[in-house]
Amino acid sequence: MQLRFSEGWRGFKQMLGALPSEGSRLHAWRKFCLIAAFLLLTIILFRPHLMLPNRVYDWYFVVDITQSMNVPDYQVAGKSISRLQMAKQSIRKSLSALPCGSQVALGMFTERNVVNVVEPVEVCAHFAALDQTVASMDWRMAWAADSFIAHGLYNALEQAPKLGKQIRVMFFTDGQQAPPANPKYMPGYAGKPGDVQGYLVGMGKPVASKIPKLDEKNAVSGYWEQEEVQRFGNFGMAETLSVLAMEQGQHDRNAGHGPGTDLLNNAHLSALDEQNLQRLANITGLNYVRLEQSAQSSGWATGLGMTAWRWADTDLRPWLALPAIACWLLYLLLTFAGSPWVQWVVQRWSGARQAMRSSKILSK
Repeated sequence: MQLRFSEGWRGFKQMLGALPSEGSRLHAWRKFCLIAAFLLLTIILFRPHLMLPNRVYDWYFVVDITQSMNVPDYQVAGKSISRLQMAKQSIRKSLSALPCGSQVALGMFTERNVVNVVEPVEVCAHFAALDQTVASMDWRMAWAADSFIAHGLYNALEQAPKLGKQIRVMFFTDGQQAPPANPKYMPGYAGKPGDVQGYLVGMGKPVASKIPKLDEKNAVSGYWEQEEVQRFGNFGMAETLSVLAMEQGQHDRNAGHGPGTDLLNNAHLSALDEQNLQRLANITGLNYVRLEQSAQSSGWATGLGMTAWRWADTDLRPWLALPAIACWLLYLLLTFAGSPWVQWVVQRWSGARQAMRSSKILSK
């Protein structure tokens, strides 16, 4: 049987009423609470840490930096931002959400390969460097103009075990194959599905948009046209051109082996290729997810299925703050339990509860 609040408070006051005859005992309890709170807060000032078993996360964040990722089809605070900007915002929020002891590696994808730009480092000790590296990622770092998603994803999954036994992969891409390639020439996945856990993150909207051409100041200087893309179309097996060579019109590699206009009719437009990404996720055992808000990735990065338990440097301040607050509240309660204003609050609370109870009875 549960006691009502007023009855519980009355019992507590009766208990305290017995203490004045033992005033030294009440004083001792108050003194103990005050000293305990002071000592705990003093220890907190020294930022104590201890190696304890901790739930941490090891991630290899890979970002597609090809030109289709420059399509500004996201809206944030009323402004349009590109898929690449959205991916970087998501990774930076994920870094903030990861607990100390977690390990993070960073990579960038273009053409057929992923370049590991930062090997796994502890997230708290190297947060500033990781955050700055992500913020600095740019489409101009691309070493080639092509975008063969399957090759890049398989390459990232091949690198993952070498970076750490418990490393997970989060690959941000719109899934666009550029130039369109003949499926007969696409590689097979050499690994075992599910060996590397993680997420294949779909970027962009399903509605096709023009792919912008950006100048050295990241200003839009034009858009890719269908005729331009057709000049560079191939099966994906020819010699790869650099971004500069492609923009300057070099296309000797395409003579005699282009796929024809059927595959290139809409290649100058870009949309989230969800079908392709879902197929790749099924092949590799990754979870396919679609990014709509940058905060979503924080939940994926700290999901229970992605946990890696190990001894890690643990900040003890939150654990010490809770008993310090409890001691302080108990001290206040013992000090002001008999004061008129506390009794006034209790009476008002009891009256409010009684009014609510009466209104429920009347409503029936």
